Amino acid sequence: MRRINLPLILDTLFAALCAFLLFFTAMRYYTKSAAIALGFAICACILFGALSCLYISKKQNKNLRLSRDEKNKKLLSLHLSLSSDEYICGLFEKCLSNENAAAKIKGGKIFTEECVYFFNFKMQPLSEDDVAQVIKFSSENKKVIFCSKISPEAALLCENFLIEIRNIGSVYKLLKDNDLLPEKYIYEGAKKIGIFKKIKARFNRKLSAPLFWSGAGLLFLSYFTFFPVYYIISGGIMLILSAAALVFN
Repeated sequence: MRRINLPLILDTLFAALCAFLLFFTAMRYYTKSAAIALGFAICACILFGALSCLYISKKQNKNLRLSRDEKNKKLLSLHLSLSSDEYICGLFEKCLSNENAAAKIKGGKIFTEECVYFFNFKMQPLSEDDVAQVIKFSSENKKVIFCSKISPEAALLCENFLIEIRNIGSVYKLLKDNDLLPEKYIYEGAKKIGIFKKIKARFNRKLSAPLFWSGAGLLFLSYFTFFPVYYIISGGIMLILSAAALVFN
């Protein structure tokens, strides 16, 4: 079942209500006709509501994709940190074999004709001591380190010794492009979020002001609409939710 995008609905309603009140007030002032003003206001309400919905939805989808990628990168980092050397080498051998048929595993490393690849996945940033171990390894090939993240000092050391660093962002893209991302991450979803916390997270303080003005606007509309009960109930619910979002967050 698809979830209701409450922030999108509320923001759309708020934008539509603002357009309605603005056009109704302006057109009624210039035309002196409530009917004409109401017609223009309804058209403006629908138009600006639709445009706002499209814009906000597009922006939300973009942020959602970025948020999901960041979450998956963290899960992948933990997954690789807890995985065995054999698993990691086998996984990256498939990726590197697509680029270079001569990729071979030896001693927890992968060797190709041009590069030797080191793997150091852990939750803490790669340190200077970790880089020093790579520097001491004798090889004429270019050295490349796959890791989750690296400290500034270690990054400077790698730059001085011409060692290439590929952090979790590069690792995630490499595995994704080769369709080798794990189907299930280690410890993914071990802690379930309760339904109350999910609901509470939706009703944050940022929703308080839009809900309040939306509710107040609906109550104001009830004074001259043909269906006052609907606006009173809807506006009252929004004001209650506005207070709840402010008090409980």
